[in-house]
Amino acid sequence: MKNPFVHEVHRVERFADQSVVDRYHLRPTYSPETFTILNELIVDEPRVVLDMGCGTGNVARPLTEYVERIDAIDRSLPMLERARTLPGGDSPKIRWLHGRTEDVELEPPYALVTAGESLHWMEWDVVLPRLARVLTQHGLLAILNVEERPVPWHEGYRQIEQRFTNNPAYQPFDWITELEKERLFQKLGTHEAEVTVSQTVEDYITAKHARSILSLDTMTASQATQFDTEMQALLLPFAQNGLLTFNVIGRVIWGKPKGGAK
Repeated sequence: MKNPFVHEVHRVERFADQSVVDRYHLRPTYSPETFTILNELIVDEPRVVLDMGCGTGNVARPLTEYVERIDAIDRSLPMLERARTLPGGDSPKIRWLHGRTEDVELEPPYALVTAGESLHWMEWDVVLPRLARVLTQHGLLAILNVEERPVPWHEGYRQIEQRFTNNPAYQPFDWITELEKERLFQKLGTHEAEVTVSQTVEDYITAKHARSILSLDTMTASQATQFDTEMQALLLPFAQNGLLTFNVIGRVIWGKPKGGAK
């Protein structure tokens, strides 16, 4: 089975929208515990990591503390340009690579490959076999995500999102299970860590525009204003002193990429 989302190139290209890049730092990110886990997953030498779909370097920049080199790839040049300006982005340990993981020139071997939800957009039958070839003997693929725990305003938000999203037909898809079915990935372990986040109502709303489905570049000015107004009305009753408090869970799933079903 090929990735059903890989041909929606116009959607992944939303991450090159400057409006998305400028707001990306407001999305919940990885806890320090995540990097402890990633460090423990690296058992081979050299301690070199490949970070796919690196975005603004939320994995690559903190991970430099533990490794010799990181090759950080993204197809969005604006994301890479922003990554270089952020703390740690000028580290000599990081090679920022512009391109697709499917065909960008690599310098293996890698003791670990990391990917956020960027794997969602890639050609699985090309990428996973490629990773199997460039990893060291005990090298692993670690898939990371950060997910908001159920919040009391969830249903109200879902209704607002559905009216303003640029992808109303989207349905959640368990792509880890599909990768396993197609023998492209063998899951070996999972780690979850929950943290509490406090964020202003304004920043919480702004962070939603750092998602591809709610990019301001796909909205008219009036639509953007209406979205923000409706979100304010929804969220303010749940805020205390202007702050929303909610829990997010950081998840690391690791295993071996495979060559696929023959």
